[in-house]
Amino acid sequence: MIDLETTGFSPRQHDRIAEVAVVLTDTAGRVQDEWCTLVNPERDLGPQHVHGISAADVSLAPTFAVVAPHLARLLEGRVIVAHNASFDTRFLRAEFGRVGLPVGIDPLACLCTMRLAGTFLPSAPRGLAICCELAGVVHDGAHSALGDARATAGLLEHYLGLDDADPLWAQAHEASATHSWPGLAVPDGFSPVLRGASRPTGHWLSGLSDRLDRVPFPVEADDYLALLDLALLDRYVSFTERGALLTAAEEAGLGRAQVESLHRGYLDALARVALEDGMLSDAEVADLHEVAGQLGMDADDVAAAVERAASGPVLATLPDAGAHPRSEASGAVGTGGDDGVGEADALGRAARGAALGGAVATVAARPRFALARGDEIVLTGAMTRPRDEWEREARTAGLAPWPNVTKRTRVVIAADPDSLSGKARTARRYGIPVVSEGVLEELLRRVEVTRVR
Repeated sequence: MIDLETTGFSPRQHDRIAEVAVVLTDTAGRVQDEWCTLVNPERDLGPQHVHGISAADVSLAPTFAVVAPHLARLLEGRVIVAHNASFDTRFLRAEFGRVGLPVGIDPLACLCTMRLAGTFLPSAPRGLAICCELAGVVHDGAHSALGDARATAGLLEHYLGLDDADPLWAQAHEASATHSWPGLAVPDGFSPVLRGASRPTGHWLSGLSDRLDRVPFPVEADDYLALLDLALLDRYVSFTERGALLTAAEEAGLGRAQVESLHRGYLDALARVALEDGMLSDAEVADLHEVAGQLGMDADDVAAAVERAASGPVLATLPDAGAHPRSEASGAVGTGGDDGVGEADALGRAARGAALGGAVATVAARPRFALARGDEIVLTGAMTRPRDEWEREARTAGLAPWPNVTKRTRVVIAADPDSLSGKARTARRYGIPVVSEGVLEELLRRVEVTRVR
């Protein structure tokens, strides 16, 4: 039994396999073994709302060139059974051909449970789910390769139970026994990658070592903070962005304690901006909690950030005892500055900052990302709304939707912020933010306000 999840419907349109599952059965249809892996399609994943595969997961998966030897070995001497077998075999031929292994799949060595439903489930329509329902077969995990392959195995066992003497079974077995697959050496060290592989077991900051800090503090962390601004544009630090942030921290010589301090300072900066009008709206509170969650902080950290912001400028408290506290608001170092902050007051504020949430780096107010009329934006992936609708709204707001990413592109809106599309890869190379579809509506509202003024 085999089932595939793909980026679309046609390999001729450059669609690729994104997941493959094989369920091995005996001649009576009883399950013997099963195998499944995601496959990196090296392109956008297509309708992710259908198959539910994340770009972050497939970025960790092997390409089909790596999967091919394992798959060929599993299929050797077996009858290929699939629901809508012509679809699966079409993709298999294309994928094997793409890696230089043209394989002819004998139609006689294949069985299609969708076509066989006409014989064994005369009233059934074509869909796998309804065929399983009529046959009393459990179908969990619909639109996952392994879930659908298991369901297909259940259908085959049901058909065989109704009539295991039908000549077509023997014909298929005879054809599969004489059909040869390419003899490929199976490389060592291959491990299937399953859905959820990118899901962290702890917070993504666990990727930073707990070593002693190697650089003085406060540190010039502009590059890291600029990257964090882009990552939090849609209030979601994607898998790709996590990796980039960890790399930036490592390159700057930052230990985990320093990064956590920068994060607290970042949250403080947002709280100060939110409190500029003297009050916090429900939306602003929710936003602070959302950012805190993405940065590995909790409700207590939000409360501490708000308290620090409400009580005025607070000096940095430092993980490195030899560094000097510095007030962002006054420009003072150590014993005071233009605003007349005395040493006692400074130390008191520093101590309060430490009591409220540990070391806190002073971070300047973060500029709010906004688009101006004429800015170029690029959309990529299968959106939940038709792309032409988004582009029409963008033009109405004064933006310029563009078909390809250039260095003039301000932002790329992706169905999945970890998208593997060529547009997303180019954007990352140019340092252009790649954000989720959900942020586009907010960006369009800001352009409208700017345009009206």
